[in-house]
Amino acid sequence: MQEHQIKMKRKKRGEVSSEVLYFIPKIIFLIAVLFIVVILVKKFIITTTDIRSVESNILVRRLFYPNDGLSYFDSQLNRVYPGTIDLERFRILSQSNPNKLDDYIINYGDSNTIISAKITLKQQGKENIIAYYNKDRFDKWEPRVLPGIRGGAGSVKAFKEQQYVLIKENEKISTGILEFYVIS
Repeated sequence: MQEHQIKMKRKKRGEVSSEVLYFIPKIIFLIAVLFIVVILVKKFIITTTDIRSVESNILVRRLFYPNDGLSYFDSQLNRVYPGTIDLERFRILSQSNPNKLDDYIINYGDSNTIISAKITLKQQGKENIIAYYNKDRFDKWEPRVLPGIRGGAGSVKAFKEQQYVLIKENEKISTGILEFYVIS
């Protein structure tokens, strides 16, 4: 009788160990599936949204298209000519207060910590004319976006855009490039 009980115990141990062996691949597969689900959930949950490129595009459009912006405005027709720059007005903007554009394009307050821009008008055979939006911050942020800076760009990012424009000087029209270098 004892011999029979010993055989039964050994048989049960063998059955239990073989069942455990069958469950090992199932457990490994279950762990892999759970791991993949966790990775997918983390990947598709958006915790931050970077809108700096959108802000940059909005600033360029706000500088380029309104009647008090950079484009030529015909007061008799009450019409803006997008893509045509009034050279005299652009020179005044570049030579006067470097933060003059801040007052009537987009005003983020006295200490604008959101966006800045350098606007360069390039004409063939002539010197470039430069105007700024939020020059104070542009001067502080520009070194952070240069590629040679050790440690990376920090919290600012630069966007460049070029527009081919017509330049109206008195009644004469010539071609040029308006380059926007926006740091946000």
